[in-house]
This record gives sequence, structure tokens and C-alpha cells, in this order.
Amino acid sequence: MRKIGFFIALAVTVAGAYVAAPLLTAWNIREAVKSGDAAYLADKVEWPRVKETLKASLAASALDFSNPQQDNATAAPSSAKPSLWQRFKSWAGKGAIDRVVDNYANAEGLPQLFSWRQTYRSAVGHIEEPKSLANLPGRMWKAWSRVRRAEFTSPTRFEVEMVDRYDTDRLFAGTLELTGLEWKLVSVHVRKLDPTSLTGNGPPAGAGGNAVGGIVSRLRAAAAPRLAFDASNER
Repeated sequence: MRKIGFFIALAVTVAGAYVAAPLLTAWNIREAVKSGDAAYLADKVEWPRVKETLKASLAASALDFSNPQQDNATAAPSSAKPSLWQRFKSWAGKGAIDRVVDNYANAEGLPQLFSWRQTYRSAVGHIEEPKSLANLPGRMWKAWSRVRRAEFTSPTRFEVEMVDRYDTDRLFAGTLELTGLEWKLVSVHVRKLDPTSLTGNGPPAGAGGNAVGGIVSRLRAAAAPRLAFDASNER
């Protein structure tokens, strides 16, 4: 019986570590951007793949391009072709987006962008909470409160969606894949938040509705009273 108990405990530990690993990687990538850890970002992010997804999603969001992932059966047909001037503006805008992504979507450029944003926010009176071990649980809780979906879509693929901290209408969707024995970020999409994803009346588009996704949903539901309490204290 002791052997059976040992193997059960071992299996539960391994399963827990497997489930937590991609979330921990996503958190460490976030922290690496803040701290400027270019070595970690270079190792944990497949930048060529991330750049392509960023270019497509930013162009679709900023320039109202068609989203290549949208179901063609539900897409509304265009009533008229865009004018020459409209096509030129779209071409010029997409070129600008591509150049920004090429220049800054890398292990050195992304921390630099974050640093510039923090400098600007400090200049306009927004003071960021300093990183420390003492406030680590609080920082992790605040980040978790902005997660809208986190689930395995296959044994080697994990997807997470998080609302922007400063723009609640913007959603970041990242995909991590298991490569060898480590998880790596392989895609990032930026899009407008779908209001129906906050209602809890069913999984968002593309969600598999699997066991892990269900667990995350139940954890978020259980955390709702705490989030409301924190929000009231902040006011």
C-alpha cells in the first residue's frame, strides 16, 4: 500500500508540474521583459514566428484588415472595392507596422519599449510598484486577475489570453509549445476584447473546453469575491 501511495503522490506531483510549467514560463517571460533579461527572452521566445503573428494581428486591429483566422463562412461580404487611396493608406500603414515589429519584437527591443513606456508613465504621475519578493504574491495575483483563458489545446500546446493592464479593451493571446523539455512562446496576437468572453456563458471562440480550461474557469469564479474586495480597497 505504501508503494501505491508513493506512486500516486509522484503521479500527482508530475501532473501538477506539467500543468504549471507553461504558466510559469509565461510569467517568467513577462518578468524578463520588465527586467531586460535578453538572454532568457532569446531562449524562451521563437521570435520569427512571434513576429509573423504580431504583424498580422496588429495590421488587422489597427488597419481593419481581414483577420486570416476568421471563419470565412461568417465574414460579411464586401459591398465595394476599396479605393486607390484606401489601398495606399493600408499599404503604408502595414509597412509601418512591419518595420516596428521587425525593429522591436526581439530579445533586446521589447524590454526597451517597456522601459520607454514606464518612463512615460512615471513622467505623467503613474508610479509603478517596485519588484520585490515581498510583493511577488500580490503582483502574481494582479496578473492572474487579467487572465481570461488558459488551457491546453493539445499535450504540447498551451494558450493563454490576458487583458491589457492599461487598456481593458485590448487582449493579448499567446501560444506556448513544448519543445523538448521546455515550453517556448511561439505566437502572440493582439486584438480587441470580445465582450462575450467575460460573461461565463460558454467558452470563447477557439476554446477547447477541456479539463484544464474548466479548472481555470472554476478558479477564476472562486476568486471573484477576492477581486471585488481588492478593487474596492484600491478605490
